[in-house]
Amino acid sequence: MLAVGAADLPAQSPEPAALRQLNQVFVKVIVPVTSRSPKQDGPVVESWVAQQLQQLGETEYFAVTGWVPVCDALLEHDAIDNRVWDGGLSGRNAFCPAGGDIPERENGRVLVSVAGWLPFAGCEARVSLPDEPGSRAVGTVQIFSGDGAERKPVGTKHQLPYVAVIIAPPPYEGFTSRGDAE
Repeated sequence: MLAVGAADLPAQSPEPAALRQLNQVFVKVIVPVTSRSPKQDGPVVESWVAQQLQQLGETEYFAVTGWVPVCDALLEHDAIDNRVWDGGLSGRNAFCPAGGDIPERENGRVLVSVAGWLPFAGCEARVSLPDEPGSRAVGTVQIFSGDGAERKPVGTKHQLPYVAVIIAPPPYEGFTSRGDAE
């Protein structure tokens, strides 16, 4: 005798192929040396980042993060933590925490936003670059005033951090998020 029964199990929706094939975005936070943020040891500052910082007029700086992944929150199924930096310098908080997002991917470009930094609203680095592996750029954190459509940068006497952005290929499908082979 053979008995067949159906079980009511929740279905898992497969991850759409388009989501798995998006290029990865990584950011690194660089802080200028000031009396408020004295030089300290940290991750290496790559030569291409140093070159772009010099073009921006920055001569003394240090990295406070390594390369931190930024996920596109609009494409994720679960809650994600896009915290890029806790704001701490040498065991004390000198800035407010900063978080990242990818608010736009279109026409072969990606817009990366890293916001937080200071206790005022509107502090953000926005970097737009080609959505191709190897693309990289450095952006300045700015203080903005106004609402979404009418945002304007506001000058400040304080030097604000920089954000380096690099685009990497999509994750290899044969590896899990921990890097173990499946």
